[in-house]
Amino acid sequence: MGGPSIEWGRWTAARFQTEDARDRFVCSVANHQDDGWGAEVMPDDGLGAHVRWRPGRFLGLNDMAYVHGGRIVVIAQSHWV
Repeated sequence: MGGPSIEWGRWTAARFQTEDARDRFVCSVANHQDDGWGAEVMPDDGLGAHVRWRPGRFLGLNDMAYVHGGRIVVIAQSHWV
């Protein structure tokens, strides 16, 4: 009952230097979808992809984006306690 969450996070953006790099990244993520990653091409944006991940899986996805010349754009939000 106290195991890791299987919930997916919100979709966020990933940006790439070329459309080809973006497409190779999306295909790579599709081949590793069981790793808790998801990626889709952004419509009408040749350099962008939508990405999401399960908790604890961000670093692997971020590494894959970096290998393909991309970066994931995450907007941090403050949570006041």
